[in-house]
Amino acid sequence: MPLARLLRTLAAVAVGIFLGTPALAAQGTGTVTGVVVNAENGLTLAGVALEVPGTALRAVSRADGRFTILRVPAGGQSVQARYIGFAPQSVSVTVTSGGVAQVRLELRPQAVEIEGIEVVGLQVGQAAALNQQLNAINVTNVVAADQIGRFPDANIGDALKRIPGISVQVDQGEARFGAIRGTEPRLNSVTINGERVPSAEAEVRQVQLDLIPADMVAAVEVNKVLTPDMDADAIGASVNIVTRSAPATRRASFTLGGGAGLLREKVGGIGSVVLAQRFLDDRLGVVLNGSYLDNEIGSDDLEAEWDEDAGSAFVSDLEVRRYDIRRLRRSVGASLDYRLGGASSLFYRGIYNHRNDWENRYRLRYRLDDPAADGTQETRLVRQLKGGVPGTDLARLEDQRVQSHQFGGNFILGGATLDLSFTVARASEERPNERYLAFENGDAITTVGLRDPRQPRPVVSGNAFNDLAAQEFDELTEEFQFTRDLDRNGRLDLTIPLGAGRSTLKVGGRYRDKSKNRDNSFVAYEPVSGLGSLADVPTENFTREGFLAGPYQSGNFATPTFLGGLDLTNPALFDPEDQPGEYLPGNFDATERIIGGYASLTQALSPRTTLLAGVRIENTDIDYEGFNFDLDEETAVPTAGAQAYTNLFPSLILRHELAERTVLRAAWTNTIARPNYYDLVPYRQVSFEDDELALGNPDLKPTKSMNFDLMVENYSRSVGLVSGGLFYKDITDFIYGYSRTDVLDPVTNTTFGQVFQPQNGASASLYGFEVAFQRRLIGGLSFYGNYTFTESSVDGFPITERATEDLPLPGTSKHTLNASLSYDTDRLSLRASLNFQDDFLDPDEGVGESAFFDRWYDRSTNVDVNAEVVVTPTTRVFVNANNLTNQPLRYYQGVRTRTMQGEYYNARFQAGVKIDLR
Repeated sequence: MPLARLLRTLAAVAVGIFLGTPALAAQGTGTVTGVVVNAENGLTLAGVALEVPGTALRAVSRADGRFTILRVPAGGQSVQARYIGFAPQSVSVTVTSGGVAQVRLELRPQAVEIEGIEVVGLQVGQAAALNQQLNAINVTNVVAADQIGRFPDANIGDALKRIPGISVQVDQGEARFGAIRGTEPRLNSVTINGERVPSAEAEVRQVQLDLIPADMVAAVEVNKVLTPDMDADAIGASVNIVTRSAPATRRASFTLGGGAGLLREKVGGIGSVVLAQRFLDDRLGVVLNGSYLDNEIGSDDLEAEWDEDAGSAFVSDLEVRRYDIRRLRRSVGASLDYRLGGASSLFYRGIYNHRNDWENRYRLRYRLDDPAADGTQETRLVRQLKGGVPGTDLARLEDQRVQSHQFGGNFILGGATLDLSFTVARASEERPNERYLAFENGDAITTVGLRDPRQPRPVVSGNAFNDLAAQEFDELTEEFQFTRDLDRNGRLDLTIPLGAGRSTLKVGGRYRDKSKNRDNSFVAYEPVSGLGSLADVPTENFTREGFLAGPYQSGNFATPTFLGGLDLTNPALFDPEDQPGEYLPGNFDATERIIGGYASLTQALSPRTTLLAGVRIENTDIDYEGFNFDLDEETAVPTAGAQAYTNLFPSLILRHELAERTVLRAAWTNTIARPNYYDLVPYRQVSFEDDELALGNPDLKPTKSMNFDLMVENYSRSVGLVSGGLFYKDITDFIYGYSRTDVLDPVTNTTFGQVFQPQNGASASLYGFEVAFQRRLIGGLSFYGNYTFTESSVDGFPITERATEDLPLPGTSKHTLNASLSYDTDRLSLRASLNFQDDFLDPDEGVGESAFFDRWYDRSTNVDVNAEVVVTPTTRVFVNANNLTNQPLRYYQGVRTRTMQGEYYNARFQAGVKIDLR
């Protein structure tokens, strides 16, 4: 086949270069390599456009400020650098045939006059981000470290929501997952230094963004158009987290402070450090950095499920939840680079993130039967405490970790560059000794007021709510959960200039070996005596005055101290019963092997026009094992399966300079998103307590998309941007969570209230546009804003009752808006930020058998403010305020007025000092 012949030809070329053949090395040429730095502070500059005048030779500096220009004609030459916000600079260099010349360019910030006002002191990170976007061939957005620091964002997810077209899903007040251009988190990828990051959660592929602190990175790159050298598993975009690299000079910076939230009113601490230095005559560069956050958080939560009878909606399940949480997040990172002879170098980049959440949850649950003629509902009133043991501070501990270690090198071979890397990445989640204690009153009568369906008001008749003796023992359980996700990746990239620099051939390959498993256990304990009712145990009233989710009472619960002190291993006190039906269907082992290769040709059609044409091929091979639990025999039946498929991803990307600093980009690309491993396992998960049945689907296909993009961007000398673009995605086999109600299960001969199973949809189209504006307005006043509109439709939803409905693609938010107004002087910086995202159909459990049962993530508006004062040239004091609108995490069922979940966090504040020494 033509592709096979092409790959064989490229392999022969690569072998020739490895053997040192001069076939591709032009006679009388050499290599120029070097670094570009900010002359005022010695920090390296990324995204600098470099060229050799009189030739077609071009290069762009990498994240570490370094660059390489191949095939430079021998003799006296000059290298010119262009960088928005900085004065142009050139340096002379003598190039010898077959030699390597080293240069250093020092750029100085350039004062720019806007409407008669001189502007100086430009933000270097903002300039770096815009220059990277300007010089990239693909559509990308970049946020640099000092831009992230100018917003009050705790983690990478919070920083991402400032970028055009990105909306986020929150957990306990912090952004956890991101949707990009209307595509749910599963359809996007997260990488660290270009390598995929494993997920700490068993059911999903997407990465927990709240694991990675915002102050641990040098930049975040959002590639909305993928080039052939990138992994193809990102339909919306690929988010690349760039860790810090050694600057050209010594650096030491420190942050120390504290903060508190209005909800729990407890003070926590924050801190970070960055240390960098070069050694051995600048050959060895070392960066060490760390981040620390210790915070008392929590939430006030209301959750409800709705049903209908004769066209009237009623609440079938209502929960009042209080969460008390301590969050401890620690992160350390290191980067080393060693420059060999010539332009070659070796490197190591590593980051380790560790987050602990200690959580106590107090859940009051109303399990409501259908309403009687008088509107009353028979109710099971259940109070459940979630906690732990003394070793976990009497709370449920969620221990999540993710780490990535990358080793590699950049080499000059003949007339080509060779990049090699090997990465080991690991993620895990452990929940030891997770205990639940529940008491139940099954004879309560409740009337639910629905005057405001946003806050259904349950009223329990008589004294059933407060009668602790009527709250009889229901269950006592202890669970151990463990999930591990391990990636081993190797890749090779070979770049070969052709002709006089107008063309570049790039070929490469990768191998990824991934393994993921979950190993849980679950034991129920029957007390021998002493736990007859809630009146028999120490209790405390956990009703919180000013409960943010509404005027609800929690009432009395057993205390975490009592639950954690129970000696469950004493047979004289408790009779244990292993319950494999609760955990074995969730356990699984999966392995995935991906072999990929690509070839791309970048051709300069004119001095202003460049075309990239390429193709990528990926072969995927998955094996998985799980369990199907036989309830009648109470035995676990092992299940297994496999998938294997090969995909071809052609692409065309055009970059054309309409004018100086005005760029048009057009692209046609093809991408993929693979199913979650656990969704493929043919498991059956039964919960009689929740009246639910969850099923796996081994027939799931990967989601595929053909993408078209058009973007025009104008960059100003004053470090500003005006841009607008269109995008369209033709998606097939998208995956959605389908839920059905009142379904008879033939295996158990039981009718379940809800049955969940992931399904493939037929096809969908998604299109939209995005605009962005970034400009200094007058004096120290600046504005940053962007807006994205997304529309989607599904063709042939495989649900008989809904085949004719015009449903949106699950996860698509129609409107997203970011705006920020800032005021900066030499000593003061003030910023107010707004983030809005529209509602969207939940991709996990959002699609019901009718519109009444659809689950929607509600629209949200967040307002943050922050201030920074320069005390000395090296010291700054800062104050941050987040979520001033008290925006909840909210889901609704069918229509916006019917609350399914409303979780409130209130505002949070931080203050501290930053010290930057050089």
